[in-house]
Amino acid sequence: MFTSNMVLQQGKEISVWGTGESGERVTVSFGGQTKEANVDSDGKWAVRLDPLAGSREPRTMMIAGANRIELQNVLVGEVWLAAGQSNMGAKMVAFRDVYGDEFPKADYPLVRFYTMPHVAWEGDEKQPAAWTACTPETVETFSAVSYFFARALHRAREAPVGIVVCAWGGTFAENWINREALLASPETAPIVHRFDETWQAYGDHATYLQRLAAHRDELAVWKKQRQAGERPGPRPREPMGPRHFQRPAGLYQTMFRTIVPFAFRGIIFYQGESNAVALRSYQYRNLLTKLVDRWRKDLGDLPFLVVQIPVVRGQHEDEYAELRESQCVACQQHDRCELAVVPEYGEYDKLHPRYKEGVGQRLATLARGVAYGEDIVCQGPRYRSFHVDGRNVILQFDTMGGELVARNGRLTDFTICDQSKKFVPAEAVIKGSTVVVRRAGIDEPVAVRYGWKNFFEPSLFNEEGFSASPFRTDQFRLNTEGNR
Repeated sequence: MFTSNMVLQQGKEISVWGTGESGERVTVSFGGQTKEANVDSDGKWAVRLDPLAGSREPRTMMIAGANRIELQNVLVGEVWLAAGQSNMGAKMVAFRDVYGDEFPKADYPLVRFYTMPHVAWEGDEKQPAAWTACTPETVETFSAVSYFFARALHRAREAPVGIVVCAWGGTFAENWINREALLASPETAPIVHRFDETWQAYGDHATYLQRLAAHRDELAVWKKQRQAGERPGPRPREPMGPRHFQRPAGLYQTMFRTIVPFAFRGIIFYQGESNAVALRSYQYRNLLTKLVDRWRKDLGDLPFLVVQIPVVRGQHEDEYAELRESQCVACQQHDRCELAVVPEYGEYDKLHPRYKEGVGQRLATLARGVAYGEDIVCQGPRYRSFHVDGRNVILQFDTMGGELVARNGRLTDFTICDQSKKFVPAEAVIKGSTVVVRRAGIDEPVAVRYGWKNFFEPSLFNEEGFSASPFRTDQFRLNTEGNR
């Protein structure tokens, strides 16, 4: 990932590393510093540059050993890791119908992107990658969420911005977590055990390779039929095994670990849909907690900003509602781990909603408050507590900004229940920093929920326009609870 056009993180030690012949002496020169290292017996070397001041000036990094390498047009500014699955990886070209007017204006030479190639297993062929400056011609190749995040951050901080995109569509959280962490708790160990049992069922490696070869042939036929305009049925599924991109801990090793210990300011993360589709939404709180812990051990105690999954139809009952709660729970376990709550940018029938600009800008605003300490409103109202007053349930909020506001003048998607645990639509009214909820016929209310559906119309905001996260006051057992 050390190429021309890269951006280095200002104000932090910078690790630079590579490979060479054992015993070879390597010298790295940049920004008035020169550091040296010997290549070890494994053929690896590394140096650390002292913290650098931010700089828009294009400079050259010299790496000299048996060979001499010049990395040109290197800037020093703000570097963020953008990780997750398809909604993070989806490129601007996929949204040209929505953001066509943005392409000719995307002339930001101080904004750079490095998109990591997909590497499913250690022997997988790695496609070349390089840092690329943002221009009207290159913007279509960049992650859309990351582009709008970088654009907003660059405008606000007036500094070079570098984005490293580490994303792969269809991935599960467990693909990005180390095996030891998954095995360490009974909530997540079954994921690894299932994979091990599947792998052992092949009997030997040769059988697995034969099935892998057969899959490649089936896939080639399927693609040919599709190109001919036929409808060949579902895409052939690759046999699960040590070369599958969805195997537990796989991408942690083959992709994430390869960027350690590159220096970042923070992480933006957009993932979870796959776990919800698999009906493991409740388990996700444990997975996301482990992921944040592991990545911070590897990269340092960085701000970690998580996109809460926007509204979407779903295929079952409340799997996305339960996943959103798991995201909340996991973030609450860590300092400077915050949710970008963006329900209004979802679409009913699209797991890949088109409105990425709002998500990227929301992340950038959150970064300004959390990572840079700006005194701005960057989040929506937070539910804190409730109490029952007769037939009313009084919900208390931290507004996180100005007063509570009902979008379009009316609160919707509040539900209430009594001892029956059957939730029904309720009337909700704002009173100061509280919301009063009631329903005729519910004389002894027990619990209230807001936005507790896969798809709902967000209605509770603060004056600054930030949405409240869905929540529930109860601790009833959830549909996906216990699924491993």
